[in-house]
Amino acid sequence: MLPNFPAQVPDDLAPKNRTVQMNDALYDYLVNHSVRESDVLTQLRKETAQYHMARMQLSPEVGQFLALLIQLTSPKKLLEIGVFTGYSTLSMAQAMGKNAHLTALEKKQMWLDIACRYIGEAGLSEQVTTICGKALDSLNGLIEAEKGTFDFIFIDADKANLIEYYQRCKLLLRSGGCIAIDNTLWWGNVADEAFNDKDTQIVRELNTLIHNDQDVDVSLLSIGDGLTLVRKK
Repeated sequence: MLPNFPAQVPDDLAPKNRTVQMNDALYDYLVNHSVRESDVLTQLRKETAQYHMARMQLSPEVGQFLALLIQLTSPKKLLEIGVFTGYSTLSMAQAMGKNAHLTALEKKQMWLDIACRYIGEAGLSEQVTTICGKALDSLNGLIEAEKGTFDFIFIDADKANLIEYYQRCKLLLRSGGCIAIDNTLWWGNVADEAFNDKDTQIVRELNTLIHNDQDVDVSLLSIGDGLTLVRKK
């Protein structure tokens, strides 16, 4: 049976097919028939689950999708904003070529310590540089020295500075490079008028900004908590 569409949508414009609604059973099926998680990633996910902020960890299917993007595009120079305990960092680093390098920014040392331990266990310490501190400060320093040189950038950090992160990452990205931004559906709150908190408003503003940005190609995917892919023209 086709879903019911709002009456104001003309019949010739109503989508005839759409992204399937994900319940728990279907999500489990997706993970069980898609995710091929390395042992070190599984160990990291289990350790992170012990912390009260475990909800911040990237979901395994998004981590695998990022890895596939890396394998498809073969970037040499990568940047990550927001490491947490390192699941996304490790997902990307394991997929990189031997001549690629990832710079990862995180503001809290306690999370970075966990990430670095697992990066070391995976034998990737020489290919991953971690920087602890405010991301905007680090980005400003990178812009001075490395503007327009990054092939792939992943943003998964605080929402207060999300617009600034995007604008600075555009400067750091080369033409043809890709930015991936997590949480762009923000638990579904972006489409619910009842939510008007600051973080939700910033995510909405970013989505509108990118949609109207003629300097990039864009696709907002409903994987995980929403993942936006941006290609700089």
